[in-house]
Amino acid sequence: MKQIYKISILAALAALYNIACVQTDGGNAQHQALHDFIWKTPFVDVHSHPIPGHVEYDGQNYYPTLEPLISRPYFPVDKERLAVVDTLEVDALKALFGYAKDDVTEADLPELEQLSLEFWEPGKIVSFNKAMDICGIGTVFANLETLGEDFDTKRVRWVAFVDSLIYPFDAAEIKSISPFFKQSLQFYHTEGNNLVGKFDAKIEDLDSYLRFVDTVLDNYKTNSAVALKFASAYIRTLWFDVVEKEEAALIFAEAQKARLTEWGKYKKVQDYIARYICAKAGDLDLPVHFHTGFGYVATLKNLDSNPLNLESIFSDMRFSKTRFVMLHAGYPWWPFLEPLLEKKNVFVEFSAANWMVYWDQVADILYQWLSYHGLSGKIMFGTDAGTPVFYWIAAENSRRALHMALSKLIDQKRMDETQAISIAEKIMRGNAIRVHNLDQ
Repeated sequence: MKQIYKISILAALAALYNIACVQTDGGNAQHQALHDFIWKTPFVDVHSHPIPGHVEYDGQNYYPTLEPLISRPYFPVDKERLAVVDTLEVDALKALFGYAKDDVTEADLPELEQLSLEFWEPGKIVSFNKAMDICGIGTVFANLETLGEDFDTKRVRWVAFVDSLIYPFDAAEIKSISPFFKQSLQFYHTEGNNLVGKFDAKIEDLDSYLRFVDTVLDNYKTNSAVALKFASAYIRTLWFDVVEKEEAALIFAEAQKARLTEWGKYKKVQDYIARYICAKAGDLDLPVHFHTGFGYVATLKNLDSNPLNLESIFSDMRFSKTRFVMLHAGYPWWPFLEPLLEKKNVFVEFSAANWMVYWDQVADILYQWLSYHGLSGKIMFGTDAGTPVFYWIAAENSRRALHMALSKLIDQKRMDETQAISIAEKIMRGNAIRVHNLDQ
């Protein structure tokens, strides 16, 4: 009898503990004022690749990785796979498209196709804004070649890619690199050549090339870019060496006469131009975003994309005017970012991680950063989304994680609820608005 009584007491205590713990379903929760603020406040999403309009479902997986394609509008749920996108997709489809079922199978795809077509029927701008309203996202940063006419520019802000500017040479004769690597270099080189033609630039030497770079970046600023983006961690290291201009100019002149064959020489030119762009960005008051950590291409090398490589730039006082943002939490290197974030001009956002790992691990990431002094002003929200489903999943997962992390800090008496709400506002939108000088 005593044993039964003891078990009953333990069960009751466990039940009370579960009630007191943070709930993650968006319903009634501990620290209600904090919960309400997080679920009612619109995010500023500092990193995404929006795809306006209906996207036909394509089941083919183009990349040999486990990461889902952000261009998919929906996908059958795999019941044997633990994944955020499988767990939250049905809720996303219900919220966005009015989907009524509690599961998604291959047989449901025609119904979802029709729901998606109906959703986008009013037009790309109207429907995309509606999707963001449902997701609780007020402003979206679009990583695109150009913003085009498919978006409401009051809500969608442009982040311009600059990778094509650092690969000025044909890489066909570069030795000892993989075919994919060479193909990627050629792609960026072709894009750069297209820009040379667009701006009618005459490239004779390094100085004339840098004048061309100035023209392009000035144009991006004039056309309302809010930041510049490097995605080059997919094909090269994030360590950018200091290269003297005289050496870079000699290599540039050599490459004008004959194709480069040595990767080491080409990298020196890339490093010099990338650092030039970082300095120019400071002059233009444009933050620079770097892809860091994991990514959807299987050939990405995580050691190369480790954000600690960016110390080569972050520790250089020549860039003290330039604000830098590390994308994707540097995942899986997030536990080592605090020394980088000590630098006043360095920031971080946690897109992609918020639909790749569950809210409890995202909460761990936020909790660790917030436990380090002064980092509440350094963290921003992003999605890395393409279609509305990914925006919704990233937003919901992030809300749960942020509430969990801040609730833990309150429970540990490190802050009160009022302070937690203030920090939530910074992470959800305030830091992004301040760092990118948004007119909001």
